[in-house]
Amino acid sequence: MEKKNTHIIYGFITGIAMVIVGLIVYLAGAAFKPGAQYIAYIPFLIGILLNGMAYSKANDGYVTFGNVFGSCFKATMIVTIVMLTWSVVSMMIFPEMKDKALAMVHDQMAKNGKTTDDQIEMAMNITKKYWNVFLIAGAIFGTLFYGAIFSLIGGAVAKKNGERPFTTGE
Repeated sequence: MEKKNTHIIYGFITGIAMVIVGLIVYLAGAAFKPGAQYIAYIPFLIGILLNGMAYSKANDGYVTFGNVFGSCFKATMIVTIVMLTWSVVSMMIFPEMKDKALAMVHDQMAKNGKTTDDQIEMAMNITKKYWNVFLIAGAIFGTLFYGAIFSLIGGAVAKKNGERPFTTGE
């Protein structure tokens, strides 16, 4: 019997929630404070967990860990597409974001004390040159990495009765 899916709606809602939270954090001026980038992962975790529980409920609990993990990771892929799209759009809407991020990286490297001025300058030039590549790779791999972890958690917490028993139509 085919399983009912929940990942599409939960993926889009979770992605949009992450965009909204990220936008609020940025507009509040907190985006470049240490740890602030992780605030948007709160709705990500919640959305993936809710997807896992909804998937289990939609299938009357007749799911396995693998089924739930798969549904949660499919939702993660949709979240990744939303976040990738938002990352590109946000750079067009807020071009100053790149300069602020580069300034923050420069300050962190200077505070470290282990990096020479030449090394800092070289790192900043490479980062400026490949900014878009780093942005896209970060959006894709960062979201997929945390999504895989959250999917494992979702697979663990959702109610699982195993596969639906086979019945004959007598």
